[in-house]
Amino acid sequence: MKQPVKFSIGATSKRVDIANVVALTFFKHLELPRQSRLDVAMGWRDSELGGTGPAILVDKKKIDLGFGNPVGLSAMAYLGCGFYKKKIPLRAIGVFPTWDRLIFAVRKDTGIESLEDVKLRKYPLRISTRRRGKLQTTIYAIEEVLKAYGMSFRDIEHWGGKVMEAPSPSSKDRRDHIQSGKADAVFDEGVKSWGNTALSAGMRFLPINDTASRRMSRLGFPSAMLTRKHYPNLEGDIRCVDFSGWTFFCRADLAMEIGYGMARAVDLCHKQIPVDHFDKRPMTMREFCRGGEAGQLNIPLHPGAKKYFREKGYL
Repeated sequence: MKQPVKFSIGATSKRVDIANVVALTFFKHLELPRQSRLDVAMGWRDSELGGTGPAILVDKKKIDLGFGNPVGLSAMAYLGCGFYKKKIPLRAIGVFPTWDRLIFAVRKDTGIESLEDVKLRKYPLRISTRRRGKLQTTIYAIEEVLKAYGMSFRDIEHWGGKVMEAPSPSSKDRRDHIQSGKADAVFDEGVKSWGNTALSAGMRFLPINDTASRRMSRLGFPSAMLTRKHYPNLEGDIRCVDFSGWTFFCRADLAMEIGYGMARAVDLCHKQIPVDHFDKRPMTMREFCRGGEAGQLNIPLHPGAKKYFREKGYL
């Protein structure tokens, strides 16, 4: 790399830790011209650096690399559907594993055995979910699933139900909603933090049907299974929306040298990077560049990153 470069990585939440480790490794191990500059922009999840915002910032070249969580968000931007009104030419450096599922849980004593039952019975569910906001990915995905069944949060409220918001899946509010009986349903991701509490409180996890699965797939969100291997107290294995993975992405026109260098930096520091497998195992580089159960790769790799991975034999 002969000419000075200036580029940036934007991140929120746990992705800040990843961005800092990768950026420092890149800076130390790639010989940049002396006038070059590498910035890390940090923000809260409710800022434009979180939720649906990073892909738009990358497209506008306000940042050069960002994170899409879950991976469906990156695919949605790449496809130019759903929240995104045009195709954004995103490319992946890779996918950092973080196992998650979007779950619809309802108390068994309601008699509800499927999301179809909620619509047919116009059941006034008291639902614990996430705070609603302009860039909130989780709420967007939940509403899209509900649309597949011909209903919405607004409909449920119209039937006499109630939507109770929690700041995060693991918040004290969520635990209180479940254990106190204030909520008879939870619609949210981050199931590892509240799933066992819900099952112990007498809730069942509802599967999504073919229509909902196809709808979410068209938007870029793949399906996945939740099984008794994950939760022995489940009544049976269910299909749900995969909410896993942090896609580390950039624009397609990012310089080859930077894409290659970023892939190399991740390889050099990947054992230091916090990932979140269900079974707590560490990330492998093959998984990072191919995807897996804790984060599917569903947009093309950047050519520089692909070149590095092929040279190393990971692809």
